[in-house]
Amino acid sequence: MVARRPPNRKELIRAGATELFLQRGYHNVSVADVADALGITASALYHHYRNKQDLLLQVVLGGLDTVDDLLRQADGLDTALRGLAALVVGPRRTVAMWERQARHLDPAQREVLVARQAEVVAHLVPLLRGARPGLSDADGELIARAVLGVFGSPARHRLTLPRRRHENLLFRLGAIAAHSELPKRELLPDHSDQGRRGTTAGLRPPRRDQLLTEAIRLFDERGYSSVAMSDIGAAAGIVASGVYRHFANKTDLLVAATNRAAERVRASAEQAMTEAADPREALELLLGAHVTLVIDQRHLVGILVTESDQLPERERVALRRLQADYLEIWVQALRSARPDRDPTELKIVIHAVQATIYFVVRSGHVALRPDLDGAWLTHLGLALLLGGRG
Repeated sequence: MVARRPPNRKELIRAGATELFLQRGYHNVSVADVADALGITASALYHHYRNKQDLLLQVVLGGLDTVDDLLRQADGLDTALRGLAALVVGPRRTVAMWERQARHLDPAQREVLVARQAEVVAHLVPLLRGARPGLSDADGELIARAVLGVFGSPARHRLTLPRRRHENLLFRLGAIAAHSELPKRELLPDHSDQGRRGTTAGLRPPRRDQLLTEAIRLFDERGYSSVAMSDIGAAAGIVASGVYRHFANKTDLLVAATNRAAERVRASAEQAMTEAADPREALELLLGAHVTLVIDQRHLVGILVTESDQLPERERVALRRLQADYLEIWVQALRSARPDRDPTELKIVIHAVQATIYFVVRSGHVALRPDLDGAWLTHLGLALLLGGRG
């Protein structure tokens, strides 16, 4: 008997690719890997998708379509938030793909994705304004991105709670973000000269630091596997052979970059814990330091979030240990402030806070609004940490 092709094969391929991309990272998955996981031939996969990059684009767009359909059908903000909570706790993990994997797309594909993401944000804003009539479009867009940051956070971890409790926790966190208050514009600091700071001395960093800085930026913007040593040299204004006088290979650059990131994370945590007079202040200082780090070192934090799977085993294990230690510092501080909550719930909340900060800061023109600084993100993060309960 000839096996019949399932009518939803295209969706099955997309779902299988999503899991593999999330588990291993885009560049560690081949078309053959996806086909093998589904028990089909590569030629059968190519019948639906031109190549792996096309498959990634459709995976990412599929996640956005799912979210957009939910928002369009929602009769109010609470319905939308509960729907998003159920969606991200359930098996449909495509909603987590757009932030983590988009850098692997080519420029034309990224433009398609940015436009689609803007449509999703635009469909959330009226729901926010329905619950908050005085909200402006600009502020609504910023808050919408914070809400989406909360619901994208489960992609960062594999922690679970009983399903209903997990959904309630994420709903509560989403509601806190949705109803967060923005600071009054007249009370905000003037950042008009911020872009000119540090540009008048005429000093240049050592060549090795220039190369590392450019490598960090390129790894974050394009993905480690898409960057060549010649790209890094060109960005620093030297030929590729000059790069090898400072770094033996691209892996050495990635290791140096993640070591720099680890040092910044460790230093910020140590300073916060040293300066704090009590657990509540420790939590506030940890949060403030994290916000500052994400804003000031966006590319460095970006590769820490997305490129750790490209490290050699020894360095990858060391980085995971650092990340676990950093999370535990946050858990201790938060548990002192909220002793009524269990450690798993605390970790889920902390991941949501860190994901929201990361997503908002990296959300294009919204992150560049001159009327906002880290104070709002710190305020929002504290509200999520102290107010979110399942």
